[in-house]
Amino acid sequence: MKQGVTDAIEELKKAFPSSTVTYNEDGQGGAHVFVESVDIGERFVPSATWMGGHITAHHPYADIYPVFIDATVCRVDGQEFNEAVTHGHSFADRPAIQISRRNNRIQNNPQTAVAKFMKIIDFLEKMQ
Repeated sequence: MKQGVTDAIEELKKAFPSSTVTYNEDGQGGAHVFVESVDIGERFVPSATWMGGHITAHHPYADIYPVFIDATVCRVDGQEFNEAVTHGHSFADRPAIQISRRNNRIQNNPQTAVAKFMKIIDFLEKMQ
């Protein structure tokens, strides 16, 4: 694994101290990363989920896109997710919901793995 990917995983461990961070090397210098038991708020059932993404060897100059959460997550209000959140995916052999929040300016504005995961949590909290 490239040093930038290792550093990103360590940063995730520090940012989510009550969660378990695991990874599987991708064989190309990157890793598929899971943050287990992330609180996504009372608007969802369950209110905690795993989050996962692929941190490529080009990190931080390549976006962690998309990010995934457990396929069992649903909204408490019974509404469907919006178009940026889609069912029927898998990530590293886990049934998953895909959350599409791309950083189109990654080459000029590198984003840490922590910032990306926090962006997804923020997106879910503000979802209408």
